[in-house]
Amino acid sequence: MAHNALPRPSSLPGIEDLRRGYTPSTHEARQSIEERSKQLRLEQERIDAELDRHIAEMQRLSLRRRDVVRELDLNHALLAPVHRLFPELLSEVFIHAVQDPFNVQKTDFAVRVLCGVCTTWRAAARATPLLWTFIDLSYITSLEDPLLRLQLQLSGQLPLTVTAKVQDQAMQLLLVAFFDGMSDEDASRVVEITVEDDGVVLSQLRSRHLATLRVADVNIWDTCTQGELGFLTSAPTLHKLTIGVQYECEDDDAALAFPVPVIPDLPCLTHLILAIENEFPVSAFLPAISQLAPVLRVLKMSSFEVSAWEETKPTVTCEMHVLHSLELQHYTHRFLTFITAPALHAVTLIGDDAQLGKEDPTESLLDLLTRSRPPLRSFALHDPMQGSASALSGCIDLMEGLQRLNIEDNERGVTSSPRLAAVLQRLVCDENTPPMLPELRSLSVQCRGDKSPCVHSDVAAPLSQVRLSRKDPRVCAGRAVAALE
Repeated sequence: MAHNALPRPSSLPGIEDLRRGYTPSTHEARQSIEERSKQLRLEQERIDAELDRHIAEMQRLSLRRRDVVRELDLNHALLAPVHRLFPELLSEVFIHAVQDPFNVQKTDFAVRVLCGVCTTWRAAARATPLLWTFIDLSYITSLEDPLLRLQLQLSGQLPLTVTAKVQDQAMQLLLVAFFDGMSDEDASRVVEITVEDDGVVLSQLRSRHLATLRVADVNIWDTCTQGELGFLTSAPTLHKLTIGVQYECEDDDAALAFPVPVIPDLPCLTHLILAIENEFPVSAFLPAISQLAPVLRVLKMSSFEVSAWEETKPTVTCEMHVLHSLELQHYTHRFLTFITAPALHAVTLIGDDAQLGKEDPTESLLDLLTRSRPPLRSFALHDPMQGSASALSGCIDLMEGLQRLNIEDNERGVTSSPRLAAVLQRLVCDENTPPMLPELRSLSVQCRGDKSPCVHSDVAAPLSQVRLSRKDPRVCAGRAVAALE
């Protein structure tokens, strides 16, 4: 960029005098310097004025350019194909925009964007009932709020989704009032509910006949009265329930019984997601889960890294005859030691990468497989791999029909995974040795590096051998072995 700079003199006047310490001693010399300084100050003022003029002109041009760009954008918008769409197609575009999974502010988007561009868009949005089926109570001030009435009107008879993430006392009062004041007709249209609030407030929600409710997500804060799920009592079609527990428990309360919300009789509930965010033991939730055993097909449990309480093993094992899929995070793997699951097809275990070596989830799985022998077809393990290779190998020995295996060593800052390498070595096929997992068709192996997923050097070689030995269908020791995908 130096060639574009303004030319400068090789040496400024007086610089050499200053460098050698020259001091003007005569009156004429000092007067000459003062006269030159006066001229320079005048020149500086002229340059400053010129700069101010150029700056003002730049600002004027910048504002003008902004106006030109805005006018161009408006012209482009007027010529955009979307303005030539039939109202029915425009409605479809709006629906796709609102249903974008990243668009969480659906109500705000419909009101401020779709209805705020032009009269054509506003008319099309108001004539599209699906845009108004998402009722977010954080945008509602009261039951008389025009927006609420407008949404209920414009949504026609379509199913409704209700969300209430309480932020203050006014919102709590509105939530209770909404369940009290909602008409029977509107209540029968609700297919999905998400509520977050203190347990006392949730227990005050009126039980309505939610005839078409399919999905409910309830997050309980601060306290538990055990009646937080009472508003779901008349939800005969509910099939997926998410419960988040974030309240604490005193030692005296725990000595009697852990406060756990009571789950109503829900004959169609097949999916349960339980987020334990208060370090309660898994056994505290076993009675509630046991009552769902006849219908529950999918169970997911998450938790903090460690529990502050000891488990209480039940005297009778919970028999979950229809449980098909199970995902357990951190210490919730202990749940496996409390149940039998003869129909279990898929298991995902997510170990604790923050408390290395504390617990090995495969030991709990081995306990279940030894007692129950379910026909597993898919197994995923994301764990620091600090346990013994024998426990994991023992599990795999009891998964003869497994078709999909996903293993990740998620310990950070290490460069080897001997446990994983040992298990992979056993999966290498040899024509004279009975194969492990002969029906395996999909194998995914990863190690968590410092910055991105990788495969440690001690894992790479046996993994390559496994893939090579299972590249094509073959027979080993008289047993057919499937090819890996």
